Amino acid sequence: MKKIVFRFWGINLLISILLFFAYRISISQTATSNGNSFEQWMQIVEILLNLGFSLIYLIGMTIFSLAVLLNLVEKIRNNIYLSLLTFLGLPSICVIIIVIKLVIDISFNDFALLKTFTFFSILYLLLTTIEFLLFRKRINKELNK
Repeated sequence: MKKIVFRFWGINLLISILLFFAYRISISQTATSNGNSFEQWMQIVEILLNLGFSLIYLIGMTIFSLAVLLNLVEKIRNNIYLSLLTFLGLPSICVIIIVIKLVIDISFNDFALLKTFTFFSILYLLLTTIEFLLFRKRINKELNK
């Protein structure tokens, strides 16, 4: 059982790293415009904010991946709801907070800095959901042996 948990933790960590690199690539592909010096400074500030968000994203994904290791505890691993919380609990709460912040930002102005961050957070949540379903299928298979 421990091998299964560590294997899925490794997969979760790999997903996190791949999404982090995809997030950094999407930041680097943002279009820049040649304007006056104020607009150039604002673009630099926006890039720095995006890099800060990518660092927060990496730290968050690492913490979320470590929560999967709670499945090493037999009581958590055998309870589907507790196991679900280890995979999706923290990421779901964070995505809900980010989406609420995004909706508030959009309602006050059209520009939303958190769009890319929200997209990748929701993508992580979807991939982790698929990973959880595969994990439960594998655990149930092992328990039925």
